[in-house]
Parts: sequence; structure tokens; C-alpha cells
Amino acid sequence: MTAADRVVVVVGPPLSGVSAVIAGLHMKLPEVTLVEADALALERAPDAVLAVVSAVAPVTRSDWTLVEQAAGRSNLVVGVVSKTDAHRGWRDVMEADRTLVAGWDERAAGMSWVGVAAAPDLGDPRLDELVVLLRERFADPDLHRRSQLWSIPCRPRSEQVRRRPPIPAAPGAVVMKSVLQRTRLRLLRFVRDRCSALRGELRDIAAAVPVGGSADFEALVLVKVDRFVLDLDEEVDRAVDVAAATLRLDRRAAIRAELAMRDGPPDVSRSAASSRGLEGRLMAVLGVGFGLGIALAASRLLAGVAPGLSVAGLAAGAAAGLTLMVWVVRARGLLHERALLDRWVAEVAAALRWHGEAVIAERLLAAESAWAQLDSGRASATNSVDPRWTREYVTDQYDW
Repeated sequence: MTAADRVVVVVGPPLSGVSAVIAGLHMKLPEVTLVEADALALERAPDAVLAVVSAVAPVTRSDWTLVEQAAGRSNLVVGVVSKTDAHRGWRDVMEADRTLVAGWDERAAGMSWVGVAAAPDLGDPRLDELVVLLRERFADPDLHRRSQLWSIPCRPRSEQVRRRPPIPAAPGAVVMKSVLQRTRLRLLRFVRDRCSALRGELRDIAAAVPVGGSADFEALVLVKVDRFVLDLDEEVDRAVDVAAATLRLDRRAAIRAELAMRDGPPDVSRSAASSRGLEGRLMAVLGVGFGLGIALAASRLLAGVAPGLSVAGLAAGAAAGLTLMVWVVRARGLLHERALLDRWVAEVAAALRWHGEAVIAERLLAAESAWAQLDSGRASATNSVDPRWTREYVTDQYDW
């Protein structure tokens, strides 16, 4: 078999980077036929199947079902973790994928895994490791012989068979993913709308904080944060209930998987303010100068109007200058404190948004894994989701 006779099927869940991998391999391996389709629709067994998954988070059971259907007639399956340029923890995700897939299918225990960046934001595509691996495997004569044996029963008997459409993915996995994606979009909209409204409300309150009112404002913010976390938990529970009812699955399975995911509110405590000694001394000097100027101007004005009241004018000017000096210093301090509170409100809103999106990702991923186990009847401890995957690696796709 010549190099041009090689057929490679590239398969993966939506948004995993399948198209980018195909485009990159077309440049590196122009002699190989790359197909983005179900391997069962080909006239012969493919020489290799590339299972492309994203480096955002470990693969789920429902996503891997699509790969299993395409890899059923191939003797070479390679796991490809894409988008490694955007996710620094892709190696940990790849190890998690290796463990999960080996638990789902013992035949995949020895399959090779590589990381690629087919369409990086900066620099050239990084596909060399995958290209070298494919060339080495294609040079194996045993792979050629096994592919020929597979091709005999796969050859179509008529043109009607040749035009047979690809076998679709399992309806359960497709429907589940669609329902969970819609649920995730609704919950993300809820989090972003609530965070935006909360930030606007707290900024308006911070702009009117009186002197000495910072402590009360901080207490109010903490109450709002606790209320947000409770509302988020209730909204996620309600959304998961609706999804479970739509899929006709047991809600209790998702509850058991979610218990390990529940986390308390984020730490939004206000950091201690830095020393303002130099700024305070500067404001005191400016206040004294401003007050002294007002005092001299007022005393001269009164002395000019009533020359006999020069002493009284001097005293009145001094009192007016002192009053204005104190007011300027206090007003400047209050404006500075309000500015710090406004900045803190923005940080709190960002922390709540990150927390909300992380909770949504974790809880829905846990529900999907639990329901996939329930649907397939293959519940296993290897299917459990480590909370650190989702919190550290799912949420790093957001730009704060």
C-alpha cells in the first residue's frame, strides 16, 4: 500500500478542534486522505482514527461514545489533545483522559496520546509529534495487513451501499449533550446578568457612603455575596431538575455526583489598605495652605470694610480658614475611600462571576458523567470527576 492509499478518520466532539487538526495535517501529510466522518461510512476500514478532544477539561463518557463508533474497525487509534497553546494544564488533562478512557474500554489502555496546537493564536501549528507518530505506525507492515483484512468485509456490494449515509451517533448521547448545552447557556446568562446588576447596585451605594460608613458597606457586600451564592445553588438545582426531567433520568444520580462539587462562597474580603502617611501629610500641607489663604483674605476683607474691627476680622478669618481646611482634608479622604470601595466592588463582581461559571461547569459536568454512567449501565469509580479539573482547567477559557 502506498502512502497515498492511507485513510485517516478524524473524529471528536463539537468544538474540540477537529477541523483545525485536519487542516494542519493536510499541510504536513498531503499524501494521506483525511476524513471528517464516521469510519463506518467508508468503503474500507481506515488505517488510523484520530480521537480529538479539547484540552479544556477531561473527556466525558458521552463524548467518547462518538469516538468508539468511529474506532470500531480500526487497528490504530490515537488520542489527540488539541488547543494545548491556550491551556497550560493540558498535560494533566491528557493524563486524566488516558485514565478515564482506559477505564471505559480496556482495549484503549495502550493507545498513544499526543498534544497538538493545530491553530494557535501565536506561532506556527505544532503537529510534529503527531506526524512522526503516524509515519512510524504507517511503516508497520502488520498494520497494513490488518487493515486489508478489515477491508474485505467492509467493501460495498452495490452503488446503493456505497452511498449509504453515515450511521449517526447514539441518540441518548446527542440529546443529553444538547440539553446540557442549553442548560449551561441559560445558567451562564443568569450569572452574568446577576453579577452585572449587583455591581451596578453596589457601585451606586459606594458612591454615597458617608464618612465612617465603610464598615457597614463591607457588611452589606458580604450579605449580597452570600445571597448570590444561595441563589446560584437554587438556580443550578432547578436547571438540573429540568434537564433530568427532559432526559427522563434519575435526578438523584446527579445529586450524588454534585455533592463533591459543592463549594462555599469565594473569598471576597477586602484587603487591608496600604499606608497613606505621605498622602496624609501632603493633604495636611495643602489644607493648611488653603485655610491660611482663606483666613488672610477674610481678615483683609473685614478690615477694609470696618477698619475698627481688624482684630475681630482676623479671628473670623482664622475660624473660616480652619473650617475650610478641615473640610477639604475630610472631603479628600472620603473621596479616596469611595474610590477604593468602587474598585473593590468591581473585584467582587469579577470573583462572583468566576465562581458562578466554575460552579456551573463543575455541576453540569458531574451531572453529565453520572447520567452517562446511568445510561450506559457501566458505572465505575474511574468515571468520577476530580473537582480540580473543572475549576482549574474549565474556567481558564474565560478572559477576566
